[in-house]
Order: sequence, then structure tokens, then C-alpha cells
Amino acid sequence: MKNSKKLFILLLIIGLSLTVLSLTVTARAEDDIIPIYEGSEIIYDDLFGFEEIPVILNETSVIFQEGNLRRLWCKAPEGRSPYEIIRNFESAIENIQGQIIFSTREPQSLEIDEKKLSDYFKINRQDRGLATRVFSYTHFPGEMSEYLVGKVRTGERDSYVIVAAGRGHWAAQQSEDTYYEIVTLELEAMEMDMVNMEALQQGLAVQGRIAIYNILFDTGESRVKAESEEALTTIAGFLQDNHSQRYLVVGHTDSMGGYDMNLRLSQARAEAVVAELVNVYGINQEQLIPVGVGPAAPVMSNSTEEGRARNRRVEIVEL
Repeated sequence: MKNSKKLFILLLIIGLSLTVLSLTVTARAEDDIIPIYEGSEIIYDDLFGFEEIPVILNETSVIFQEGNLRRLWCKAPEGRSPYEIIRNFESAIENIQGQIIFSTREPQSLEIDEKKLSDYFKINRQDRGLATRVFSYTHFPGEMSEYLVGKVRTGERDSYVIVAAGRGHWAAQQSEDTYYEIVTLELEAMEMDMVNMEALQQGLAVQGRIAIYNILFDTGESRVKAESEEALTTIAGFLQDNHSQRYLVVGHTDSMGGYDMNLRLSQARAEAVVAELVNVYGINQEQLIPVGVGPAAPVMSNSTEEGRARNRRVEIVEL
């Protein structure tokens, strides 16, 4: 107890001796991938530009992703618990058709590749010293009690949203206050005609599916064009590396030409892709199931050519 008091006095002295600029800022709506909790105070808004951070996929897996990184450190309104904050963000992500990838109420117990979650969280995070007024921020990774990872789509880009919430540090007399940090990573727009092994692995690990745009067909036809070789070679390599896992090969179309016709066309295209992978690349027939859904699952509006192009695709879906 005496040591704790000495530590608190020492920290106060350090805080008084350091000059730290701590301005409350207002989030700019055009920059927001997801809004902050209503009534919160934004204490720091750090725009890092293009950087790399770890993204936790589950209790045993982490991937490093690059993109435009932003970190907001916020104080929640009085009386709000860390759990209430995290549930709010969970609902906000789902309300914009985002996906919850991972969440935990025991972040301090999580360890992946012999590294604690709090160590991953500190990567590419601003160092603000040890002044008393930033003590909760400085020690926050060790104080977090709620943690959430989601993924959302804004325009043509995917973004990861990471939210961590917890109480302030006792030494700064903020243990009754709730703080949270929002980390957003806006990924670079992916060219529609590109697919590689890394994209396949990450898409299936994170979302359980990945859209392939460079498997090509003539309009209204189901024969796989020769220009599809690069994509099929990549997919075949992935399937061979994961031969014990089964997948759906799903054909998608735009809405032009009528529902019944597109449903038949999408099924024929899915079957053609499976036949190509089996007959040309030696993939086990039992590993793949062809499915056609026609225009039933668009990713964009069919009212524009850009939207129709996004909707014409083949997806690999993990079973």
C-alpha cells in the first residue's frame, strides 16, 4: 500500500513537470468509417497514413494488414460501461452490413504466437509519455476489458474496425471513467482483375469467401475463356494446399436478361469452373460443389455498369 502511494505521488510529480499538449478534437464526418459513441469526448485523433498493423482473426490467428491507419482515443459519457460501448459498436458494424470477425471479454488472457493481445495493440500507436493527464492512455492496453474486430465496406474499399474499451487507470484517479480506442484500417482498393494466393488465404480466413473477377466468360456463355488461366492456376494451388477442406464454387451474374436465364447461366458457369479445375488442374471432384445463384446476391446496385461488373463474379466459399 505504501509503495502504491509513493508511485502515485511520483506520477503526479512527473505529470506536473511535463508539458503535454492534449487538445480535444472533433471527428471529421468525411473521414469517419464508423461514428464514435454519441456524447463521447475525442481526446486524440491520430492519422498515421499508410501503415501496417496486426489484425486478430480468432484466438489463435493474427494477420498483418496494410492500409490507411487512424486511431481515435475517446472518453465515454459518464456512467457508460466498457461492455455497453463495445456492444454499441458491434451493432453499428452490423447495421452497415459489416461483419464481426472476433470479439472477446477477456483480452488480457489472449496470447498468440507467444505475444499478448496488448502487445499487438500497441503496434503503430502514438507514444505520449508518462504525464498524469495521459496516464490512462499510456497504460490502456493493460486496462482493456473488451475487444472487437470487424470489417466493413465503404465504397470500393474494405476497412477493418478494431475497438478496445476499458476503465481508466487508478493512479490517475480515472478508474470510474470508461475509455475506448477505435482503430480503423482502410485497405487499398483491390484491382478487380487481380487474384493471388495471399488474397485467397486472407479472404477465406476472414470472411469465409472471396470473389474472383478474372475468371472470364463471353456474354451469355458458360465456357471458361483461356484468359482465366492465371486465376485458375492460383485457385488450384490453394486447393491443393488445403485438400482436406471442401468449398463451394458459386456463380453470380448481374440482373440483365431475366432471373431464370441468369440462374441457369450462373449454375452452368460454376459447373464449368469446377470441371476446369478437376480436368485440367487435377483437383479432386469431391472437394468442390458448384452452385449458381444468378443475380440473387449483388454486392452493388445493378443500375450502373460499374455495379453490374462487380456483381458478375465467381466466389470461392468455405464449407
